[in-house]
Amino acid sequence: MSTADQSIASQSSHLLAGQVQTLDPAEDNQVLGLLYEYETVQLNQGAFSRHVQFAGTERSALYVEEYGSRSHNLGALRGDRLAFCLPIMETESRWWGRSISHGVMPMSHSGKTIHATFDAGQRHVVMILDRQWCLEKLSKGVVGEVLNIENIVNPQNSFFLEIHPLQIQRWSQRLCQLLTRAVSWPEKVPKQQFESELLTAVRSLLEPAEVSQLTESRSKHVVEMTLTYADAFQSQAVTVSDLCVNVNVSRRTLEVAFQTIVGKSPLQFLTQRRLCRAYVDLKRAKNESIRVTDIACAHGFTELGRFANRYQKIFGELPSETLRQYSSQRGLALEI
Repeated sequence: MSTADQSIASQSSHLLAGQVQTLDPAEDNQVLGLLYEYETVQLNQGAFSRHVQFAGTERSALYVEEYGSRSHNLGALRGDRLAFCLPIMETESRWWGRSISHGVMPMSHSGKTIHATFDAGQRHVVMILDRQWCLEKLSKGVVGEVLNIENIVNPQNSFFLEIHPLQIQRWSQRLCQLLTRAVSWPEKVPKQQFESELLTAVRSLLEPAEVSQLTESRSKHVVEMTLTYADAFQSQAVTVSDLCVNVNVSRRTLEVAFQTIVGKSPLQFLTQRRLCRAYVDLKRAKNESIRVTDIACAHGFTELGRFANRYQKIFGELPSETLRQYSSQRGLALEI
């Protein structure tokens, strides 16, 4: 009997990540036992295999799985959770007896029996979130009542969401990249960042109408809310997902709002804003013991080489030159 070849999961800041390869359907039943109560039925003769990469926290999980042989999974989510599945490579797979067409995203709830048949070669990425936590985070918006989360995740409604194919493709790629980082370098993916990425993905996939309802005044409100949040964490380099979660908008909405109001992407504008603030602080530095490193870190720049390069491109001089130039001028003024 073949045995599972399971990697040692890595845990950092409550993020659990790893991968597992199963070669036996009996062992396969235990792979995602924390999330599902389920069983695997092998449908074809021959070798069985399933490869899973996973990462998760107490209230969220992300995994990519690939099937090496035709099989059927049946079971249900444990607890009170939501699951969203984004196909990566489609064959003739079926959820609840229905083929997965291009541009359809299956979802499930705890208490709903899952029946999914997968052919060899099927790959997909799955997000699982605590239902109540998801509702609390996503039910309030700053650009109007455009997203009825309660209705979308109502167990009585359809379990197949019509999503634009490009949205599914972009987010499946982005989530796979996040998972690769989490498995390879778990220490570089903090729990909060991981959860923010998943919440942003869910909101972006579920609210296609939000951008069409963005007026200039709403765009301005989104930008102002974002700047307020960024100011509260001035010494940290926040990510787009952090901004989306705390302002509670989709990634696309945030991008459109910033392009409308300032003509830049959110990160471009916020980076240039932090650089300008660093420039002001370097010019105003009165204490001779102040270093460029101190001011850079105070504005969220931890990679000093990259900071100096960006700074020079905008202001035409190195930050050390700015500090030295104005320090010498202040010294001269004191002597006079």
